[in-house]
Amino acid sequence: MDSESKIKHSKRLQQKQNYVRKETRIAKQYGIEVKEPHRFAKHSPLNCGNPKCHMCSNPRKSFKQLTIQEQRNFQNVDEQRDRHSNGLEHIEWDNWKPIE
Repeated sequence: MDSESKIKHSKRLQQKQNYVRKETRIAKQYGIEVKEPHRFAKHSPLNCGNPKCHMCSNPRKSFKQLTIQEQRNFQNVDEQRDRHSNGLEHIEWDNWKPIE
């Protein structure tokens, strides 16, 4: 193992440890008992793991809605709207007046 691969390997391990430490801290803030901290390496502490839970499940299955990614893919890009992504209407700077 050369020095470059050792550095990459140690960075990967450190990233994993930092992620586990962060998720453990989040779990403790919400009052979740942490017996196995490395369980959070691939599993979020706020995810209960129950596929029928409305908070953790796919919205397509529980609410019969499209997911956010599907909504983004299916939106009509050809139609130009005068709305920003935050829902506010577009303001033309030529007609702009300050609020009095």
